[in-house]
Amino acid sequence: MVREIGEIVMMQRARENVARSVRFEQPLVIAHVQTRMNRSGGAEENTWASCVHQAQSGHVVHLFCGRSSDVEEYAGRGTPVRVHLVDEMVREVSAQSDIAAYRRLSVLFGEIQADVVHTHTSKAGIVGRLAASNARVPAIVHGVHILPFSNVGLAEKAVYLAAEHIAAPMTDHFIHVSHGTRDAYALARLGGNRLHSVVRSGMDIDRYQNAAWPEDWRGLIGVGPDAAKPRTILMMAVLEVRKRQAEFITGFAKVTQRGEDIRLLIAGDGPERDRLAALVAALDVGDRVKLLGHRSDPERLVALADVCSLASLREGLPRTIVQSLAGGKPAVVSPLRGIEEIIESGVNGIVVRRTDAESVAREAANLVRDDMRLARMTHAASRAPVDGWTFASMFAQLDQAYRETLALPRVSARLAARHATRGEQEVYRWA
Repeated sequence: MVREIGEIVMMQRARENVARSVRFEQPLVIAHVQTRMNRSGGAEENTWASCVHQAQSGHVVHLFCGRSSDVEEYAGRGTPVRVHLVDEMVREVSAQSDIAAYRRLSVLFGEIQADVVHTHTSKAGIVGRLAASNARVPAIVHGVHILPFSNVGLAEKAVYLAAEHIAAPMTDHFIHVSHGTRDAYALARLGGNRLHSVVRSGMDIDRYQNAAWPEDWRGLIGVGPDAAKPRTILMMAVLEVRKRQAEFITGFAKVTQRGEDIRLLIAGDGPERDRLAALVAALDVGDRVKLLGHRSDPERLVALADVCSLASLREGLPRTIVQSLAGGKPAVVSPLRGIEEIIESGVNGIVVRRTDAESVAREAANLVRDDMRLARMTHAASRAPVDGWTFASMFAQLDQAYRETLALPRVSARLAARHATRGEQEVYRWA
């Protein structure tokens, strides 16, 4: 809780620095929609930061999240954001639940008289935009945090593309976390006549640049009081199939030996936790693979690591990789679309050409064993330009995206029509 309060204070200061002159003549009612809100996901952190910023800017902000969300965690953070559980909204494709969620959200958007619905991620993006259109919400914004139609089977890709082609015409503005996702939407001919902006995920960059090792680092990596720190690889991500931790651990087991002075730290929590623990035991790699669970000090883990890694193939632009470079640590990653925005392969990290997670593990292990190469990449990582991922930058970009949305003739006309029925004369634009 202390960490969350600190983040709220820090985000408020960033907002004040970049947006003192940005005032809305009338507060908006903004509804954010996210299928899952928990403590471990990058999309969740991005969504929450957006909600807090807008609420502290004077708007009425609601966050509607699905069944697997930790609603009490967010509602208890003491912010003006109003957090709601929509039990009908689930991550899995379910015709019955999805129709129920659509109907429930349609009613909720009407009850709060939402001026803007801002959906996030794939499932909430489809159901939420359909519901917003049904409820005649004046402005519909969709946040693209991940490419659901990338690196999946043909059938799954066809379903996602078809759904997105249905929802895209209802969308006034697409907000992407990277240029890579924006380019992918252009190639797929999605929302070609709609606004598209890139708003990079904000984070406390300074926190990573000045971090110390965890006080319990010896216990974390399993060394005695007089032992030197072994070379350490860190993977921070939600423990779910898409992140491919199991394949990475399997590859790591193949390229390392029992008793070797090397460690793999897996930080995060999620549905794959028990399966990963069983895998570590089955492969007999508990001496060098450590499952840390959720940690509230990711910046300290980055400080402890020599290399950070990520093996997933469907991302927007991973926050953990930006955090790695902010902490001056090179990253070894799978060939994600748009990753070149932050990783220059062979300079401040490695973008592995092969798509299998075991190859990513092999490259990470090889890098920590190569002293000269590791030193060179560590130096380059410490000089990587990460200022574009600060909260201040994110809030400025988000405010600009909303300015552009509300300036659209069709949106301003809808808002005017809505408030004319109330006998009100309100101007919806940024001051």
